[in-house]
Amino acid sequence: MEKFLCPDRSEIQYETYGEGLTIFFIHGWSVERHLWQNRIESIPGEWKSRYKRVYFDLPGMGASLGAKSIRRSDDMLADIEAFIAFINGDSDYILAGESYGGYLARGLLSRQKSKIKGLFLLCPLVYPGWRQGRVAPKVVLEKDEAFLATLSAEERVGFDFLSIVETKPMWEMYKADIRLGIMKGNEGFLDKQLDGAFSPAVDVAVVEYDKPTLVLLGRQDTEVGFEDQYELYKAWKRATIQILDKAGHNLQIERNGLFSASFLDLLERIETDRA
Repeated sequence: MEKFLCPDRSEIQYETYGEGLTIFFIHGWSVERHLWQNRIESIPGEWKSRYKRVYFDLPGMGASLGAKSIRRSDDMLADIEAFIAFINGDSDYILAGESYGGYLARGLLSRQKSKIKGLFLLCPLVYPGWRQGRVAPKVVLEKDEAFLATLSAEERVGFDFLSIVETKPMWEMYKADIRLGIMKGNEGFLDKQLDGAFSPAVDVAVVEYDKPTLVLLGRQDTEVGFEDQYELYKAWKRATIQILDKAGHNLQIERNGLFSASFLDLLERIETDRA
């Protein structure tokens, strides 16, 4: 782990792998870098020799401490831009954002579109706030009752909150990628300090974008849904938009095979486009 000190005195803890065209991965609300890192780094292939992967904890989440001056997503975006400049200078990059990280990615796209050579949005947030917009009702499509009986009441409640598939393999990935506590020093940051919305001064409306794009959505996503995103991104002429059945807000583990294949397809399209 390395650390970057932001201009507002927030800390960003991060890890990098490989060399080549940089991919920045932005995680969602209350989780941390492992949500992306564990799934992406488990994808086999020689593609890793061509890309530098940067996984980081947002200020106030994971191991990154958030400054008291961070109040809105405008402040968060400023820290991300400073971090990207520190890592990548003025060079081109690929941007990936999950959930709230997808909302932040849209803010970056409005500011740095010319540098972003490909975009990957995983279950992206459209409307800030809890379960805003057209979200799906909770339904569990696969459940292993015998395994669930081995979990504690606390574990089961947490696992059930977002899961569409409740089996032992899903639990193991959930435990490694998602079930991570708030680190010391960040207590109260999300529930008392950070307003996740951008101010009216920051435009996060859809912008014209003609580079390869991937939008992965869960048909059973109870947190952000799939209908609002489809409408928002129809204007992106190079976008592959996939709405996956048997997938909720934890799509990357519940449909891990399609998640991996779609990511590799995006990289292939980016390489062809750049060539």
